[in-house]
Amino acid sequence: MPIKYNLTKYDMLSTKVKKVSTKKEGFSKEDSNTMIKAILIASFASGHSWQTYKLLTNGGGMLNQPDVKKEYAEAKTSKWKLITPFDIVEVSKTNLSDSAFSQWLFFNVDKGEHEDYVQAWAELKAQFEEACDDIERTE
Repeated sequence: MPIKYNLTKYDMLSTKVKKVSTKKEGFSKEDSNTMIKAILIASFASGHSWQTYKLLTNGGGMLNQPDVKKEYAEAKTSKWKLITPFDIVEVSKTNLSDSAFSQWLFFNVDKGEHEDYVQAWAELKAQFEEACDDIERTE
């Protein structure tokens, strides 16, 4: 009897990130987009970026602090490879406002990368709002 698995959209994104993280070179545009999504998750999830998470969820904090910059740098270099479906769920439930995202982006991400990050964040937000039943496993 075959084994059944219940995969969520968060499991699928996490699996996609794991596949991209094992590549040494030859990133496609889609791979780069997946990596940026993972960087965003690692930057906003409490398990990877506690100071950033506190400032985003408690509000009123300035996101140009050295701790936030350090957590983003760590997310960009290595922590993006370690995200889990639980991190993705947490970020999806954080309800990060557009103004908080813009402030974080302005203070922490190089200006040349802003467009890619804005696009990836918009895709993530759309995915967070999408019903699980609308996803079909194509692999």
